[in-house]
Formats: sequence, C-alpha cells, structure tokens
Amino acid sequence: MDKKGYISRIREDLLNGRKHSKTTIESIAKGFGITNKNLVKEYTELAIVLNAREIAHDHLLTTYEKYLDIVALYQSQVNLSMRTSMSVLMQQYSTPAPISFLASSYVRNANPDSLYLEPSAGNGLLTIALPYHQTYVNELDDVRLDNLKEQPFAKVSSWNAVKPPFAYDRKFDGVITNPPFGSLSQPELFGKFKIKRLEHAMALNALRCMKDDGKAAIIIGGHTSWDKHDRVSAGQNRIFLNYLYHFYNVEDIIPINGKKLYSRQGTSFNTRLILIDGAKFKPEGAAPLKNKLHSTMVNSHEELWDRVWLENPQNNTNNKQLSLVKLRAKAILLKQKQHEVRN
Repeated sequence: MDKKGYISRIREDLLNGRKHSKTTIESIAKGFGITNKNLVKEYTELAIVLNAREIAHDHLLTTYEKYLDIVALYQSQVNLSMRTSMSVLMQQYSTPAPISFLASSYVRNANPDSLYLEPSAGNGLLTIALPYHQTYVNELDDVRLDNLKEQPFAKVSSWNAVKPPFAYDRKFDGVITNPPFGSLSQPELFGKFKIKRLEHAMALNALRCMKDDGKAAIIIGGHTSWDKHDRVSAGQNRIFLNYLYHFYNVEDIIPINGKKLYSRQGTSFNTRLILIDGAKFKPEGAAPLKNKLHSTMVNSHEELWDRVWLENPQNNTNNKQLSLVKLRAKAILLKQKQHEVRN
C-alpha cells in the first residue's frame, strides 16, 4: 500500500481542479494498493487538509483571498460520502474546509506563545489556520490518529474528550471543536446543569481547557428552535445554551445550511457555528430570546464570510472597504460557477 503516493496524487488533482466521483477516487486508490473504503475516505480527507493548510498559511495572500481559494478547493473535492461501520459508530463528520478556516482564524491571535486545542481533531481539518507548533490535537480513531502523527503538531494525544487532563484546565488561548454527536450513558453535571448529550458534554469540557480571556469556536449539530414565547425550546438544547450564555461571552450562534455548505463532507445535517470570546467575569444570564440574527440561516460561503469575519467588530475597517470585499466575493464566486457550467 502506497499511502504517500496516493495522497500526493490526490493533492495534485485538487491543485489542478480535477474533480472525482466516489467511483473514480476508489479506482485511483486501488492503483496504489488501497482497497479499504475507510482508508480511501480518510486519506482523501488528509490530502484536502494538507492543501487547505498550505493555502491558509500562504503569506502572499490576504485572509479573504485564502478563504476564496479554500472555497474553490472545497467545491472541487470529491463528495466524502463513503460511510463505514467505524465512521457510523464514531459519528465522524469532519468540518468542511471553508468553515474550518474561518473557525480556526477566529480563535487564532498574533501572540507566538499562544496555545490551541482541538480535542476531537479527526485528520486536523479544523486546525488549518492554526500554527502546527502551537496546536495540541487529540483523537481516538486509530487511522486519524496516525494521520495526525504525520503532521508536526505540538502534541498529538488520544484521551477521552469527555474527560480532558486536569493539566489542561485553562491552559489554551484558543479552543476549537466539532464533537461527535450521541447520548451519554449517564448524565454529566456541570454545576446545576444536567447534560445528557455527548456533543454538549465534549464541548463544555473543551471550554474548561480555555483561558478566561481565550476564544473558542464550536461546531454543533442542528439549528436552534424557539417556543411560542420566543425562548429556546425546552430540552437539552436549552440547557446547553443557557450554560454557555451564563458562563461565557457568546458572540454569535450561526445556523448553517447543511445541504448548501456541508454536503461534500458526506452529510447534509444542519449545523451551528458557536463563537465565544472569553469567559464572563461574573457568571449571569441565560440564552437570549429569539432575534433576527440568530434565526437567520447562512446559505452560502459569501454569507458565512460576512457573518464570521466581516461582522466581527475587531476585523471591520469601514463600510466602503466592506462593500468592495463583498462585491469582489460575488464576482469571483460567479466566475467559479461559470467555469463549472462550461466544464
């Protein structure tokens, strides 16, 4: 089995915009001695990770140009719909590269001594904008763990993400995670909040590792729903969001259209991107009532850029510059669509 040869071939095809189907990608993999469908999926994703990371750290590009190139990369990748018994068991759905880039850019800062954590790292997609030597990653799946070890992260480990090491308490300047979903066999108490969902427990334990003045980006399944009084609907979602808003400065919860922005990762589930800017000095409050911002679904990569990057106050410059950026985004995305039609 020639793993390096296969990954190199897929990286080259991605770079040159050659599109593949599930059938052609498996045929290419077979030529390199790879017949296990799970390995085909994971090695293909690793090729995407490495290309996306290369773009994300290209110092000749602006952040916006990097984003556009990563959107183009995502649009050219094969649909990773290969579902194996392991991926179903682990509920493994990696975050698409454009979302990963914006999320990891959000938590990154300019301090060369800052440390970052991804406690359910998969093949490393969510870390693409973060510097290798400052990033700790963790993964239970053996194939993905080996893929992480082949990358020069500061530390690669394999512990239960529901129980991070105590040494990690408030250690990291940035935390980023897309935890697998499921139910806990036993509810876990976070103070007075009883958490029954695996993804909620993993997210909250990841936040325990964040410094009080750190930043976090969390990918969580589903969209927020509200009752007739405009409160978050009763149940585990309300408990989880009430906890977040009580203890942390939640900047935004962005509903993402799974069919539009997630499908090439093998799922069309709707998701939310939660952006957190530090812990509250004094815990108080709960999830807010329904408002236009939090109920507005993001349906395109342009809308996602606007929501995550341009509407972040610390990244804004002035209205004229924002308008120019938006117009350029429309022009480039239109050009990409026209190219797809011709081919």
